[in-house]
Amino acid sequence: MTISIDEADPCAAAATLRQVYVRLVAGEGAMEVRFRAGSNGVERSVTYHRAHPDRLLAVIRGFEEQCAQLQGRGPRRFALGTGGMR
Repeated sequence: MTISIDEADPCAAAATLRQVYVRLVAGEGAMEVRFRAGSNGVERSVTYHRAHPDRLLAVIRGFEEQCAQLQGRGPRRFALGTGGMR
């Protein structure tokens, strides 16, 4: 199954890739994803297999962070500082 994604809309890309992730984890075969970017429509394709769904999850999280920034929300995770309190 091949799915096309427009990188200009990170919110829609994250939602579509989340569906691909669920299918992979559920046991469906390899999924091919085509990414379109820029005004000239440069395309690249990636095939995700069940063996490495974590790579797809990393791409999804990247799009979710871009979507959050476009909507004015802060980052999902925060780092804790080291050292004691004064």
